[in-house]
Amino acid sequence: MYKLALKMAWASLGRRTVRSSMVILMICISLWGLLLMQGIYDGMTEQMIANAIRSDSGQLSLFGHGYRLDPSLQTTVVMQTKSGPKLAEYLDNDARVSSWVKRLRQNGLVATAHYSRNTELFALDSEREKDHGGLQKYLVQGEYGFGEQQKGAIIGYKLAEKLHVRVGKKIILSAQDANSEVTSVALRITGILKTNNLWLDENGVFIALARARTFLGMEQGVSQISIMLHDDHTLGELQQDLQGLFPGNDILRWDEMYPALMQSRVIMKGFSLVISIMIFAIAGLGIFGVMLVSVLERIREFGIMLAIGTGFAQIRAVILLESLAMGISGFFAGALCGGLSLYYFKLYGLDLTLFSDAFEEFGVDAVTHAIIRPDYFITAFVAVLLATIVSAYFPLRILKKSRPIEVINEL
Repeated sequence: MYKLALKMAWASLGRRTVRSSMVILMICISLWGLLLMQGIYDGMTEQMIANAIRSDSGQLSLFGHGYRLDPSLQTTVVMQTKSGPKLAEYLDNDARVSSWVKRLRQNGLVATAHYSRNTELFALDSEREKDHGGLQKYLVQGEYGFGEQQKGAIIGYKLAEKLHVRVGKKIILSAQDANSEVTSVALRITGILKTNNLWLDENGVFIALARARTFLGMEQGVSQISIMLHDDHTLGELQQDLQGLFPGNDILRWDEMYPALMQSRVIMKGFSLVISIMIFAIAGLGIFGVMLVSVLERIREFGIMLAIGTGFAQIRAVILLESLAMGISGFFAGALCGGLSLYYFKLYGLDLTLFSDAFEEFGVDAVTHAIIRPDYFITAFVAVLLATIVSAYFPLRILKKSRPIEVINEL
């Protein structure tokens, strides 16, 4: 039965080539736009997350207990327990760890002759940071490093704009040292960074760890240890292991440190879902219109088929197959166009430099690389399938209520 129904459905579509092609084209373009939008939006979100991870938190961060609530030089990371291993040796020997770095952090004040503002001081080892987060890749001016005498500083580009300084200019950095005394140091700007992590770009001042220890009177101890892993799937496992071995530390995943970024990911998914429903509702209405006109045009034809003994189930199969043929053809055409477009933008990125000022306010890169996920296509296929079946259901009800055999008698 279904083989004959398929032949009849194909012949029926062939008689209305232009009408059927328009529906397929509509589904194709809708799906193409949907896939492209999902890939680009997810790409933006993931780039924001990647920028935050590489430039600041790492995938896992260790702080002294209570440091996040009350930042203080006295609250440092516990590097060794009485009966446990040394933290540095443990991280060096753990196969899950790709790289890790020490950082000393302190709130302070940065000033020039004309302007001053609050800042966050990051003291770090520039060589280890190269392999860890690739901090040098964010450099937009100057050189990566702090000079031979470690008297240089690297600052965020937005902070540089507010201070009205450029590479080579001098700044005065003031902060409270380990003895709770206010101390200052003169530094010369060696580089300017643009991380697209808004907080760092507006407040971050990076100096050499050795210089900071002298400046702050800290012979030992660090405020943060940032860890990068080979595999994201081992993140929770490593967090639990470290928490068990070094209970005196607060050990946080990147998503615990940046809940706003996780919320933006949820918002993007919700937005994509709403747009998906709207697009496929429109596609469903298009198929419904074509199938309704097709059914009404062929009431006499269906009446003759019923009169000669054709079952209504076979007629229903013909109409459903017509609807599915248009829907699935539109899906494959849209999936092909959308998949190729996403692959192109994944490789080369979507250049939005024209709107870079607006995107920078949200921490988004001017060039966005798309993401391709299988669930885009699976969800789209299910949605198209449902839309085509529902679109054919109502014309079938109208056909059944119209009693085609009685229409023949009236003619």
